[in-house]
Amino acid sequence: MKGHYVKHKFALCLAAGAWLCMVLFVWLLPVGFSGYLQADADTLFWYSVSESGGVYGTTALALILCATAAYQQASMWHKVKAFSVGFGFLILTLGGVAALNEYVIKPITQVPRPSHTFLLAREGDKSLLPEFYIKTVPERQVYLQQHISQNATKYAEVAPEVLAHWVQESGYSFPSGHSQNAFMLGTMLALWLGLQLPGRRLWLLSIPLVWAVLVCLSRVALGVHSEWDVSLGAALGLLLAYLLSLTGVLHRIFKITKPEISS
Repeated sequence: MKGHYVKHKFALCLAAGAWLCMVLFVWLLPVGFSGYLQADADTLFWYSVSESGGVYGTTALALILCATAAYQQASMWHKVKAFSVGFGFLILTLGGVAALNEYVIKPITQVPRPSHTFLLAREGDKSLLPEFYIKTVPERQVYLQQHISQNATKYAEVAPEVLAHWVQESGYSFPSGHSQNAFMLGTMLALWLGLQLPGRRLWLLSIPLVWAVLVCLSRVALGVHSEWDVSLGAALGLLLAYLLSLTGVLHRIFKITKPEISS
């Protein structure tokens, strides 16, 4: 374990620092619901960042990582094999962790989303949350869509893409799956790149971690997660990435050295 830490010290410290900065940002700054209105200049930015941490965004980043790892291999056969194994691994880990979070952990914790509270339990209104959460997720989506349509004037200032996102995100809140997968993928990229890049380019390790931090902030800014959701979700993602590296799984999948080719 000590040898692993020494080998990955810079990347691990960078990942831990990124997580700490994110926690300080969401808890000390007014991030919650800071980018959800049509009039907010940063709404489109936060929405786009949030989408980059979803299924399509993380898939694109996984493809980039796998293509980069495969490019190092010497023959076409090894390139194809490296890409296939790496991409399959990421799909299984990221998808498996996301499914476990969505269908096991969240139903156990049963924490309401801030967006649901905003829509259904606002001050002065009768709380509709109890009848909302006894429904299935597809039924909740229909329920929210009808509720928004029936109260169109009340939510006229909310950006349409954000309202659609609130409808789509009809599950429970804790922990944040976007934050978990973003920090897991961002940390894995930092740990892997830390062994690829020369010392003068180690600053590049910060790019996937800055992206992970922004994904976490976007979830709070859009109102779909609380500070606790993203703080604990990101911590779990960082821990999972560290364990995958510590056990050697990460570096067996994404090999560092090129295979020898016989003459």
